[in-house]
Amino acid sequence: MKAIHYISIALLLTGLSRVSFAQSFDFGGFIDSYHAVRLQEPNDFMSSRSRLRTEIRGAKGNSSFYTSLNANFNSLLPDRSFVELREAYLEYAGANWDLRAGRQIIIWGVSDGIRITDIIAPMDFTEFLARDYDDIRMPVDAMKLRFFNNNYKMELVFIPVFQSFIYPTDSLNPWNIFPEAAAGPELVIAPARTPETTLKNSEFGGRFSFFLSGIDMSVVSLYTWNKLPVFSTSFSEGNDTTYLVPEHHRLFMAGLDLSTTIGSLVVRGEGAYFKGEYYPSDFIGSSNYLISRDVIRTLLGLDWYPGNEWTLTGQLSYTSILKYCKELSCEQHNVLATLGISKKLLHSTLLLSTFGYMDLSNKGFFNRTSIDYSLSDPIHLCAGVDLFGGDSGMFGVYKDNSEIWVKVKYSF
Repeated sequence: MKAIHYISIALLLTGLSRVSFAQSFDFGGFIDSYHAVRLQEPNDFMSSRSRLRTEIRGAKGNSSFYTSLNANFNSLLPDRSFVELREAYLEYAGANWDLRAGRQIIIWGVSDGIRITDIIAPMDFTEFLARDYDDIRMPVDAMKLRFFNNNYKMELVFIPVFQSFIYPTDSLNPWNIFPEAAAGPELVIAPARTPETTLKNSEFGGRFSFFLSGIDMSVVSLYTWNKLPVFSTSFSEGNDTTYLVPEHHRLFMAGLDLSTTIGSLVVRGEGAYFKGEYYPSDFIGSSNYLISRDVIRTLLGLDWYPGNEWTLTGQLSYTSILKYCKELSCEQHNVLATLGISKKLLHSTLLLSTFGYMDLSNKGFFNRTSIDYSLSDPIHLCAGVDLFGGDSGMFGVYKDNSEIWVKVKYSF
């Protein structure tokens, strides 16, 4: 019934826009199919999914709308086969201001694949990072008001309804965030402790950007929630059952970002202060408790465009927990680096690229190396290898998930 409901909405919008928007109506989208196989024994499928994305745009005068729907079919995970309304918003543009209301993706910051100030959109970790980052980032229901001129831009956001990360706990999913549970005691995950849908639990914030001679800078502030839950843990008396409670808490973030161009180089920087992050403590008896601490995160990035359609990028991110105490079950400092290289060939129809994360604190890594060939303007043939390594940290969890994959995409 839900799929029929969304399809009916799309057809209705299509009909209305043809009547009301006449020459300013546009319809597009794509079809893609992605399949991945584990590199090591038993060489099982890590993913097998196909998707239809439809996009509708319309405009009349200063008013416009945009909507997109995904029809997903997942051969391995039946609960991930569904039709979803990805984005749907209305927009009005004035002379030096605009207002956008509805389901939308809001992106802050200047980092690439590392979240510093870009924390409005939750993430879909159904396949961890083994998807395009644009597919991992999720939309939110929000109102966004902007004021701008040639020298500055001020953006105010209001998110009335909380939305969590999607994190896999199904034992059938090879990207399950608790893989060790399969060999250990029974795992029971309680319903998440999420905020009630009330006005006082809304999220709001702003970003003020100004453009100086040779440098762009933004100052941001956000009153939000930790959208990736932190888990409190306890065990049964016989240690044969593990109980996990996902919790979400209020979080305040203040930060800034900047970027500047020096010849063929782009230098990017970002930093933020987080007040009220929660971390698990060490176990006392058969349970642990959560400890609140403030956190500082910084990032320095460098992009180099030497010519001949080469691109090289690098980033270094540092996280520090303030007022650290020995009861915390995590390290005080964490260093994460990224490195990316890409090259276009054959009159820009062939793209070779590699992008990797290096968890320097836990000696773990993730790397995606891929080839993207444009068979024609609408058809792209892609293939690649994802490699994971490490004994601990977020990449060590998936050290057995290295895979090879293929993807076909048709845009219309």
